[in-house]
Amino acid sequence: MKNKLINITSLFLVIFFSIIYLELIFKIRVLYLTFDKNFWRVILFSLSYSTILLFLIMFFKRKTAKILSYVVISIVTFLYLNQEVYNSFVEGFYSFTVIGDFRLGLSFFSDYVLALRFGHLLYLLPITSLILLRKFDIFKFKVYYFNVKQPLILLMFSGLLMFISLQTIDQNVELKNSDETESISDIAKTLQLISYSDRDLYTYMYNSSEALKKFGLITYTQRDFFTLFRSDPLTQDAYEILLDDYYKNKYDHNNNIYTDIFEDKNLILIMAESLDTFAINKVLTPNLWYLKENYGYFENFYAPLYYRSTADSEFLVQTSMFPDKNVTLSMETYLDNEFPNTLPKLFQEQGYSTYSFHNYTDYFYPRSQFHINTLGYNQYWGSEELGLSSNFEEDSIIFNHTWESDFEMMELAVEKFIYDDRFFVNMLTVSGHFPYNDSHEMAKEEYLTRVDNYFDSLEDPVEVDESIKYYLAVTMEFDKAIGYLMDRLDETNRLKDTVIMIFGDHYAYGLDNKDIWDYTNKYKPDDDMMNIHKVPFLLINEDPLLKGTTSNYMSTIDILPTVSNLFGLDANMKLFYGSDALSSRRNIIRFANGSFLSKDFKYNALSEEYTVFNNLVTKQYISEINRNFMNDYMYNLLTLKYDYYDKE
Repeated sequence: MKNKLINITSLFLVIFFSIIYLELIFKIRVLYLTFDKNFWRVILFSLSYSTILLFLIMFFKRKTAKILSYVVISIVTFLYLNQEVYNSFVEGFYSFTVIGDFRLGLSFFSDYVLALRFGHLLYLLPITSLILLRKFDIFKFKVYYFNVKQPLILLMFSGLLMFISLQTIDQNVELKNSDETESISDIAKTLQLISYSDRDLYTYMYNSSEALKKFGLITYTQRDFFTLFRSDPLTQDAYEILLDDYYKNKYDHNNNIYTDIFEDKNLILIMAESLDTFAINKVLTPNLWYLKENYGYFENFYAPLYYRSTADSEFLVQTSMFPDKNVTLSMETYLDNEFPNTLPKLFQEQGYSTYSFHNYTDYFYPRSQFHINTLGYNQYWGSEELGLSSNFEEDSIIFNHTWESDFEMMELAVEKFIYDDRFFVNMLTVSGHFPYNDSHEMAKEEYLTRVDNYFDSLEDPVEVDESIKYYLAVTMEFDKAIGYLMDRLDETNRLKDTVIMIFGDHYAYGLDNKDIWDYTNKYKPDDDMMNIHKVPFLLINEDPLLKGTTSNYMSTIDILPTVSNLFGLDANMKLFYGSDALSSRRNIIRFANGSFLSKDFKYNALSEEYTVFNNLVTKQYISEINRNFMNDYMYNLLTLKYDYYDKE
C-alpha cells in the first residue's frame, strides 16, 4: 500500500512539475514572468489538470499507464513548443479555429523546422527526465486504483481545485478613480481602466496574450477549445440594436486641408510582401530610395501582424475592419458578407475602373472570389490568370513553393490599365516572401553578386547573416518592378495624374530577429517589440503638401479612410475602424495582442507597462481610449458575424 501511494504521488508530481516547468519556460521565452496573483492562479489550475490526468491514467495497468504518461507529457510539451514556434512567425498564438488550415500549414513544414532553435531543447527536459527516471528504475508506473473510492476522491479533488481556481478570477470591472490623477505617472496609471472583467476574458478569450498571461497555456487551450461550442447570450436582433446604437454614436470624420487634394487622380496601391525599412537602400534598391527621398514618406507607418499575416493585412487595408481571430480565415469566412465601403466600390462610384493583381495562386487564400465578389473589383488577375504559373500543380506546393517575379507581373499588369481614363489599381507582390536562402527563385545570381559587392565596398565592414543578403537580393526584384512602373507611367504621360502608394504588408518576419538586430538599428533587443512592425509607406505624388517626411502615426487599417479623404470618396467614415491618418485627431496603432501606440503614449499588453510622452495628454482622453479599445474590437466582430451591413 505504501509503495503504491508513493508511486501515485510521484506520478502526480511528475505531471504537475512538468506543466509548471513548461509554463515557466514559455513565459520567460515568449511572455513576461511575474510572480503575481496570476502566477498563483496558474499553479492552482495546473494542480487541477494534473489531478484529472492522474485520474485518467490510473484506470489502466502498468504498461498502458507508462505509455499514457509518456504520451501526456509529450503532448503537453509539444503544445508549449508549438505555440512558441508559431509565435515566432506571426507574433500570435495558435487556436483551434485555424485547425482547418492544417493541410495548408504543411506547406510551410520545412520553414517550421528551420525555425527551431537550440533554446527549444529546454522544453524537452520533462519528457527526458521521465525517460531517465524509468530507465534507471527510479520510478515505477504501478499507479492503478486499488479501491473503488480512489477515482471518486481524485475527481472531487480536481473539481475542488478547479472551483477554487475559478474563484480567483475577478468578475468585476476594475475601475480607477481618474479624479485622483495629478501627475504624469498617475496619468499612465489611468490607462488601467478596463471595460471587461477577467471573467469576461476567461469566457470569451478575446485576447490571446492576455489570457495566456492570466490563466496559463493549458487553460487557454481548454477555453479555446470550448469556445468553439459557446452560444451567444443575446439574439441577433438584440445585437443589431446594440450595433445600431454603436454606429450612431461613433465619431465621424471632419474635412481637413488634405481633403480632396487627389480628387480625380488615379491610384496605384501596392502592398509589397515583407517590405521592411532596411530594404530601402541607395545602392541595392535605387528606385525605392529615389522615391522615398523625393516624394512623400510616412516614417511612422506600422503594419501590425494579425492572425493570418498577409491575408489579414489585406483585409485591414481593403475594409478598414479588424480580422476575426475566432475563424480560420476572415477573407474566406466572410466571403458572402456585404462590405459597402471597400476601396474598389468607392472608386467605382466615382467612375473609376478597378483592377487587382497578384503574382501567386489561390492555393492559400480565395482571392479571385474575395476581390471580385466581396470587395467588388471589376477584374482580378492572379498568377494563373496572368500566365505566370500555368504549370501549377496543387499537390506539389507542399514540398515546393514557386515565388513568381514582381517584375514580370508588373510588365503584364501595366498594359491592362495604363490607357484607361481613370483607374484604381491594387497590387500584391510576392517576390519578397521567405525563405531567404538559395532555394528562392528570385535570389538571382546577379542580385546576390551586387549584394556581395555592396558589403565589400563599405568602409566599415559589416558581418551579416546570409539570410539578410538573400532578403536584400529578392527585394531587388521588387525594386526593378517599381522602376518599370515609373518608366511606363512617364512614357505614357500618366505620371502627373497618378498617385502611387507603396507599403509593406508586414515586417520581414522570415528573418531571425537577432539577425535583424545585428544588421539594423530599427529597434533594440530589449525594446517592447512594437517598432519591429514599422515598415515603409511611400506616397508618390506631386502635391507639395504631402512631399517629404510625414510623422503622423498610421497603420494598415487607416489606409482606406485616409485614401477616402485624399481622393474625396463618398465613404461613410463611421463604418471604418481605422482613421484618417492626416486628420487633427491623435491616431493610435493597435496591435493584435492588445498593445497600442501613438505619438503621445503607448501600452505594452504583455508587460502591462504604460508610457506617456506628452504631459498635455488629458486623463479623460486616455481613459476613453482604453475604455473603447476592446469595445471597438468586439463590435467589429459582431458586425462581421451578423453581416450587419446587409441587414437592410
